[in-house]
Order: sequence, then C-alpha cells, then structure tokens
Amino acid sequence: MPPSVKISNFPPGTTLFDVSTSLSLVMTPQPEKEPTTRPSERARGRVLVIADDKLPQFTEIVTPRGLDVFGVSNGAAAMVSLTRTRPHVVIADAATRGLRLKELAKMLAQSDDGIPLIQIGAEPSTVSLRRMAVIDGAFDYFTLPAELDLLVEKTLQLVLLRQKIDRLRADADLDSLTGLANRRRFRVALQGEVERWRRYRVPCALLMLDIDHLKSVNDRFGHPVGDMVIRQIAQTLKEVSRDNDTAARLGGEEFALLLAGVDLQRAVAAAERLRLALSSKRVEAVGSITVSIGVAGVPENATSERMLYSASDGALYVSKNAGRDRVSVAPPLQEKLPGV
Repeated sequence: MPPSVKISNFPPGTTLFDVSTSLSLVMTPQPEKEPTTRPSERARGRVLVIADDKLPQFTEIVTPRGLDVFGVSNGAAAMVSLTRTRPHVVIADAATRGLRLKELAKMLAQSDDGIPLIQIGAEPSTVSLRRMAVIDGAFDYFTLPAELDLLVEKTLQLVLLRQKIDRLRADADLDSLTGLANRRRFRVALQGEVERWRRYRVPCALLMLDIDHLKSVNDRFGHPVGDMVIRQIAQTLKEVSRDNDTAARLGGEEFALLLAGVDLQRAVAAAERLRLALSSKRVEAVGSITVSIGVAGVPENATSERMLYSASDGALYVSKNAGRDRVSVAPPLQEKLPGV
C-alpha cells in the first residue's frame, strides 16, 4: 500500500465512518436505530426498578422531578436492562422472581460506575433488617408502601450524587479546550480496542492528525485565533465520529481518532474523507486549514497498542515530510517506512 493516497468525489448524506461501504465516508450522520436512552434524556436521572410490582406510584412522583424509571419484573431481564438503561440507581425487591440480591449488589459495586442499590420489600424496616441489607451490599432498605416518601428522597439524593461523580469523571477525562478525550482517556480506549482484537479478532485503526502550520497561525494572528482553529478541528472530529470511536486531543496541534471495528482499507478511506472535509472548512480571518494524517491498523501494521501508536505516528511524519495536507499509511509489520 502506498504511503499517501488521494480519494475524492465522495457523495454527501452518509456518515464519515459508514463501515458498510469503505468509500461512502462523509460528514452528515445517517439515521440509526433509536437508542434505549435518547440523547435528550441523558441529563435526566435514570432508575431501574426490579420488582414484580414496578412501583407505578413511585414513577408518578419522581418523573416530574427529573427521573426516568425503567421497570423489569425478573432477574434475567434486569441483567439486560442494566446494560441498556445505564441507571444511576437500582431499586430491587429481593422477592422478585429469579433475582439473587447479594450477587446483584456485588456486581453493581464492582462495576466501573459503582451503581448504588436500594432494597425494598413488604417487611417492616427494622434496624436489624436495614443492617442486613447494608451488609448484603445495599445502601438502605425501605418498606413499601409505608416508606414510599423516604424511598423517593433517598433515590433523588443518590441520583444527584451519581450525576456529580459522572461530571467529575468526565472532566478528568476531557481536554479542557476542545471537549475531546484527553491523552489519559485515549490510552485507555486504545488498550481496550487492541485487547478486543486479541480476544475476538475485531480489527481497529488509528488516525494521527497534525494541524499544518499552526505555529504560523499563532505567530500571525495570535493564540486566541489558533485556539479557534483547534476547536474547529475538534468539532469536526466530534461530528464525524461514531459512538464507539474515540476522538482525542493529545496536545498542541496533535489529534487522534481511534476507529473501533474498522480495518485498514476502510480507515484509509475514512482518513482521506476527513482530510477533505477539514480542508473545505474556513476559519474566520485565517481561511482554510489543512491537516496531515497518518494511518495504521491492527493487525495489518501492529499487534499491540504501543506498536499501533508508533506506526500511525511514523506515518504522520511521512505526511509532514512529504509536503503536508495528505494521508500516509504505515507499511506492513515487516517493512520500514520510507524517509523515516
């Protein structure tokens, strides 16, 4: 495969990373299947209720107060709903068919999100019973319907706490200027995708991007204009990325786009589409901005995260040394990059 490629005349109206066709890669998102949790709902709290009685009174009270409630009536359905709804809090009745409360509590506690569990039941909430619930991994126990109001307030409290933790976690993983993933979050995603190839032979690819002549923009127009250029590049990366891709700013004018489940051929086509899309945009007072891109994939060019990063970074330098505003592709594992 040559170190640089030029692909043009792409049709409008499809996604930049439409993996069903390696060349139908542009900017506007295609309609997708409706997600279980719509984007507009993500600001609201989410509660999963696991009980034979799905607590209609509870739902009626908390919905106007900013919570969406999802109800299931057996343990098997609960496991599926946990993935689909990604709740902030789980409320469970130990008497629910097929539910093992201790196992559920342990699983929630060990999850990356650390989802809190509230236990409910018909038995009076004695000190002894509440103590046993806490020992089993729940945050508390409430008798229903007698303590419905307490359940509502505790749920709201825990949801607010979870949302605050989520915001703090997001801030720690995001680049402050662009809102893209930062280097730390990128490394975690890169490790995960390469591990997915090792286990399941699902390919992935890495695009390394560098803004051409950004130093000249800063020197001529000032750093605020340079920051505007960086934000515009970042915004385009956000627009064209799929949910399972990772767009990151690694520092300065350097960006990365990790493509999940995409082989090298499709990644090269995607990179060229991205280059054309970015160069077609204009920045006020500056004009058009171009980028240099290096592409590498697993398993064609690498079999570890370190090798993948090094291969795509090497290809990026080929693009920069060859005149910029182009896409270069890392060679197969056994070959050496020309000019590096």
